[in-house]
Amino acid sequence: MQGSQVKGISCLVDTDVAIDFLRQREYAQRLLENWAGEGLLSISTLTHLEIYQGMKLGEEGATNAFLDGLISVVVDIPVARRAGTMLGELRSKGTTIGIADAIIAATALQINAPLLTNNVEHYPFSDLKVVRGLEV
Repeated sequence: MQGSQVKGISCLVDTDVAIDFLRQREYAQRLLENWAGEGLLSISTLTHLEIYQGMKLGEEGATNAFLDGLISVVVDIPVARRAGTMLGELRSKGTTIGIADAIIAATALQINAPLLTNNVEHYPFSDLKVVRGLEV
């Protein structure tokens, strides 16, 4: 999906906020409800992987229902290239971040949507709009 092709998406939900929603933390419930009022909620397919990695026995139904209710943005070639370029630029300045965070940031930029996260320090990209989840 390219930014010009994605209509009606209000934000990209980061893994930490998605997990907090699944754990029924009140702030996450309010946050996603507020952003859903602005448009469609989206999530990176990489976040699916991260959530499934930590999923406990018996959580499959609620997890699948939640994830299936979001717009899943595929980590495709343009996202991968953008993330790689972003990582290279940071590295040249002496900063390193995780590959997963770069992919999620590139995904938000690709669809031109703000990123909802509590891990603001993971996303040192000046062109990325980051919204701290706990500020609701």
